[in-house]
Amino acid sequence: MPDQVSPVITPRGAKIEASAGAPFEAVRVARDVLHTSRIAALATLDPVSGYPYTTATNVAIDPDGTPFFFAARLALHARNIEADPRISLTLAPFNKGDALTLPRLTLVGKAELIGEDDVPDAKARYIARYPKAKLYLSLPDTQLYRLRIEGVQINGGPARNASNITPDDLKTELSGAEELMAAAETEATRLNAIKGEASRLAVLAGAKTGRWSITTIDPDGINLASASDLARLWFDTRVETLNQFAKALSQPSN
Repeated sequence: MPDQVSPVITPRGAKIEASAGAPFEAVRVARDVLHTSRIAALATLDPVSGYPYTTATNVAIDPDGTPFFFAARLALHARNIEADPRISLTLAPFNKGDALTLPRLTLVGKAELIGEDDVPDAKARYIARYPKAKLYLSLPDTQLYRLRIEGVQINGGPARNASNITPDDLKTELSGAEELMAAAETEATRLNAIKGEASRLAVLAGAKTGRWSITTIDPDGINLASASDLARLWFDTRVETLNQFAKALSQPSN
């Protein structure tokens, strides 16, 4: 019988009465936070003292739902990751009021340097979210890291906690959607060229009207960005082909 693997996030010893909490869709809330958070708290481990070292960073998302981030090679957190890849990212709407009343998502796992072949696409996705990143992504000591998630904790606000969701719950399955993914970048460019279309989609996602642009498209939805905010439009059903994508876009504005 194989040894039981200990959880990456150690559960509380105290018993929590589930009926005392307010119900919420933990997976959906967690995925919303993952796709719409601009800022994350990145915690690494100091190789000498062993103390956690936390900094704030931008976070971007691969089409399959994997988060990634930038780090200059000379930065302390990059040094820490080289010594010990175990990290934690906490994502939340940090600039939108009382943090304890809003959803917060904690991800634990190992940082993995993005390979040279994948760097151009990763940079393009990152810049689509953060246009000013062109200034620092061109620096010679630029590094991009993915987080291979091993543990997840979502806190939806007061009396809304869930520790039973898994890294797989955050993933977007790309297999079977090769047609859509092959055309995703072209479709994003085409739609962004249509006046008001990105704003319409952002409003459908619950955001305020404004100057929006589509950053990425995947089988589960569309990510959008403005100068100060992010939005996620979830499809009602999974989209794998361009015909299905066209039908998903034809839903009327509220």
